[in-house]
Amino acid sequence: MTITQDETHVNALLPGAAVVVGIRSLLVWAIVAVTMLAVFLRGSMGSCSGGVTGSGGFLDAEGRPTDVAPMCGSVTVSAHPLIYVAIGLVMLFSLTRILRRADTVERALSILHNARMVIVVLTLVTFVVGFWAISTLRVEDWNDYSLFAPLPFAGFDITTRPMG
Repeated sequence: MTITQDETHVNALLPGAAVVVGIRSLLVWAIVAVTMLAVFLRGSMGSCSGGVTGSGGFLDAEGRPTDVAPMCGSVTVSAHPLIYVAIGLVMLFSLTRILRRADTVERALSILHNARMVIVVLTLVTFVVGFWAISTLRVEDWNDYSLFAPLPFAGFDITTRPMG
């Protein structure tokens, strides 16, 4: 690890300042990860299983005339709240571990580096799983469907309503 001029100046002012700089860095990484998940991990899909005839009647999913309005639905996927909790817990556990086990500045910085990597990997895995979940989602009939919910990475918000 290289020490910059700013870190040298901080080290001269406060013993253990490098650890404070590392904690600040961990906090910035966590805020960026949470923001990216909240903003960019969102997808949706909507459809109706049936349609309307020229005479104003309804068609079911197979195209047969019916008197019952077919169901329409939409699904929105986003990061599951447990991911945000997990990022917070990684931060909390790393700070607790520093207080209990770090006997040198290098050991404390190593713990912070590992926590940063866990947050990055968790964020990337959540993006991949969330993208996979929404891209493989297919609902043919909103009266009877099942979805694979990739907990704890992504969660679905499902709404259904009759066409009309």
